[in-house]
Amino acid sequence: MALSSEIKEDILVQNKLSNYLVLLPVIVLTLITGFRSYDVGTDTGNYYFLLWMQKPELNFSSEFLFQLIALLIQHFDLNYTYFLSLVSIIFFYFIYKALKNYSLLYQANLLMALFAFMSFFFFSSMSTNVIRQGVSLAILLYAFTLLLKKDNKIKIIIYSVVAVAFHLTSIIPILLVALSYHLSTKSGKLIYFLVLLYFSVILLAFLNIGFLNIAPSLSQLLGSDGRSSYLNGETYDYVVGFKPQFVVFNTFFLLIALYIRKNLTEIELKKQYNVILIYYIIASWLLFLAFQLPFSDRWGLFSWVVIPFLIIPLFYSPYLKAKIRIHYILMLILIYVGFKFYAS
Repeated sequence: MALSSEIKEDILVQNKLSNYLVLLPVIVLTLITGFRSYDVGTDTGNYYFLLWMQKPELNFSSEFLFQLIALLIQHFDLNYTYFLSLVSIIFFYFIYKALKNYSLLYQANLLMALFAFMSFFFFSSMSTNVIRQGVSLAILLYAFTLLLKKDNKIKIIIYSVVAVAFHLTSIIPILLVALSYHLSTKSGKLIYFLVLLYFSVILLAFLNIGFLNIAPSLSQLLGSDGRSSYLNGETYDYVVGFKPQFVVFNTFFLLIALYIRKNLTEIELKKQYNVILIYYIIASWLLFLAFQLPFSDRWGLFSWVVIPFLIIPLFYSPYLKAKIRIHYILMLILIYVGFKFYAS
């Protein structure tokens, strides 16, 4: 018993130490991403053409923060690298703050949480490719952790508005978070019903039933915005159709999340975990229904970005009652999956 207590205390000390050790990789990643070449990431080159080769125009009725940042950088006669560096700082700052907030809830190891995040294939895409959506989701993740901490509601609303000002599609996860928060107050058995619907949606996707079946109404909602072109059935040379690799990927981490939920010892933490788990399930529905569309991976980001948060309790949280040290196996999988995609 005494040995178990000493081990637990040692783990807590390691977790506290990780709060300081994590700063080095965050700084290094920020610098590497900020000072990257202009041909690293599709959007990096696209934004160089749109924001530097052309004169960006501000439209305050829609997404404007990217253009505003570019104009401010140009006002001081600074080059595009300064713009990429500032965007990189914003992205990694909010990812770091979000991971730190959530790790503190579970007294988990922050360094391992960051390593898990950067091991996933979508991390590279968020930071160098779909950078505007990446920054938007990073800010939204921070707002999400503030919500789970029951922080000031005004602050949560402000960060949510800022996220939308970077990328309008953040309205979708905001609505999903609101729905998930509401559903989490219902019976705990609701989770299992949602999981049943999860597999039902997979079946619909396999039968090629999805967003295209309701495209007319969605196109009206999007109006003349260019995003409505994602719903008109044109593929733009993008492979559409049922993607078993995404189904297996999301389902694997759903099973891991259900395992974690079952083994959480704190009732209050389990309630908070229900919010993010319900969000993940519903966001996965959207991904599966989007298989008919080009750029379905953009829809996938809505669910993928919370996976590192779903698995954070595995990283030495004292509130997880687990007989199997599953995080060791999981970390090996994360390393393999992450670097496999980096190398491809």
